[in-house]
Amino acid sequence: MLWVSAIGLVVFLAAGVGIAILLQGGEDPLADKSGRWLYLSLRDASDAPTPGGLLDDPNDLPPLTTELTRLIRDAAEDDDIPGMVLAMEGSSVGWAQVQEVRDALLDFRASGKPCISWGEAYGNREYYLASACGEIQVAPAGMVLPNGLALTQTYYAEAFEKLDIHPNFEHVGNFKSAVEPYERTGPSEFASEATSMLLDSIYNQLVDGIAEGRGVSREQARAWIEDPPMTAEEALDRGMVDRLSFRDELRDQVELGDEQAATAADGAEPKRHELRHYRDYLKDRRRAWRHADDEVQVAVIYAEGQIISGDSGTDLFGSHSIGDRTLRKQLERVREDDDIDAVVLRVNSPGGSGQASDAIWREVVRTRDAKPFVVSMADYAASGGYYISMASDWIVAEPGTLTGSIGVFGGKLNFSGALGKLGLSQYTWKRGDRATLLSASHDFDEADRALFRRYLESFYHTFVSKAAEGRHMSYDELHAVAQGRVWTGEQALERGLVDELGGLEEAIDKAVELLELPAAPAAVKVVRLPERKTFLEQLMEELQGGKDRDIESTARQDAAVRVLLDATLPDARPALSTALRLRELGERGDVAAMLPGSIEIR
Repeated sequence: MLWVSAIGLVVFLAAGVGIAILLQGGEDPLADKSGRWLYLSLRDASDAPTPGGLLDDPNDLPPLTTELTRLIRDAAEDDDIPGMVLAMEGSSVGWAQVQEVRDALLDFRASGKPCISWGEAYGNREYYLASACGEIQVAPAGMVLPNGLALTQTYYAEAFEKLDIHPNFEHVGNFKSAVEPYERTGPSEFASEATSMLLDSIYNQLVDGIAEGRGVSREQARAWIEDPPMTAEEALDRGMVDRLSFRDELRDQVELGDEQAATAADGAEPKRHELRHYRDYLKDRRRAWRHADDEVQVAVIYAEGQIISGDSGTDLFGSHSIGDRTLRKQLERVREDDDIDAVVLRVNSPGGSGQASDAIWREVVRTRDAKPFVVSMADYAASGGYYISMASDWIVAEPGTLTGSIGVFGGKLNFSGALGKLGLSQYTWKRGDRATLLSASHDFDEADRALFRRYLESFYHTFVSKAAEGRHMSYDELHAVAQGRVWTGEQALERGLVDELGGLEEAIDKAVELLELPAAPAAVKVVRLPERKTFLEQLMEELQGGKDRDIESTARQDAAVRVLLDATLPDARPALSTALRLRELGERGDVAAMLPGSIEIR
């Protein structure tokens, strides 16, 4: 009874704290928020919701990039926001998400309000994003270096030979090159062709965006990239930036205006309209979005990371995963919720388990048959990521989204030789000729390889058949653009693999359109899953059992190992992550529907 009373007291106190937070969450009567420029940064942005701590207010949690795009468009229509400063402070946001934010900035600029970008260093992503603003400023000692794209792939075949590690892989699709780093010392002709086409597409997007934003010819924009200035002074001389300024000079410019800033320099004290940080503005907008009229409700489900069997989580290397069990439950929930009118699945995944992808595909079909279902593709929606997207009513992708990769591979690494070099020997007893098919201590023999390949070919046929059905194409038409080939969103649109170029806002608009309402709804409420929970909700979960504590304990241990790996083997981390995932899939007899490596635009 004492224990129950203690819980009751904690819950009572938590409720009191929650009420206090709600009471304090309104407008600050002392804060004049009119006439203040908005200060925007992508430093803390991510594409999928992250859980907060017990004392975190959901309104204060780090922003989603999709929230920032909506925030920017709201600010364009807000009479209290006269302009915006875009601060380049570093970000892990991917290329397609940068394009999504950039489109929103172009809308802000089109509203007639000024947008100024300021930073100390501009690389490809930063300069491309900044070009959406009407003015670009850089610190006097800063760097401007949009210097084009380079992709480097590490190959391990010779190292494996020296270590006596034997790769045993098969793939279906000439362009399914994910296993090449383990088997070759360089790329195949197919891999080179596909990668070159990808880089050409993204490079052209970079050039075109800079030319459009800066109001110069495509030739001029390309010349800037081919012969970048680096120094701030040279960038100014060549017209790539508009002003050199320190941070305090920028603040004076936007808070006082150029004329008043000059007056202030003479000793006068003009009225200053301080910058309003976007996190403060976002907090207000989140409240408004949450309490908006719900004439129409659209559920947005975020699917971030590699696709695995089981529950979503984070692996040893800090990468998010999409657990088929978790995502299937979320799809079932929105399908059965009568308040949800339409569904948008936000996919940011390079793929993963073929079996888990197929299980999710089935739930997508069931949900699509019940309600309008649209997919919004972020940086990646390839292989398994495309698999879970292809049954939707409509697919929206950014020009720089990496998608397609409709193919499959699988196999194992045999470590017995490497273990032997360490003085470890193994002996296997078996019953059944194929008993060691999935063993990491034995190579495939001819019969093993033939059996495994038949399995892969069967899965590939299923993949292509379902994709063809979803895209309303014949098998041969789909196969011609499949075979493991990766496309940008721009290329995928040309080949019928997606329906529209755009971001989450366009996907939500399409979901509403598919409802075929007699008139456009006055308001659309967006419900995001997984939800960001309140203090009281998280506290109740903590009190209900030890599972979450066990998960958190494991996460802390994984984080410690992750720090060690980052410090000692930073370059090997992606390969180790993929190798471990392949071994896990192989031990289960699963196939890999995954992107061949990763491409990061810096």
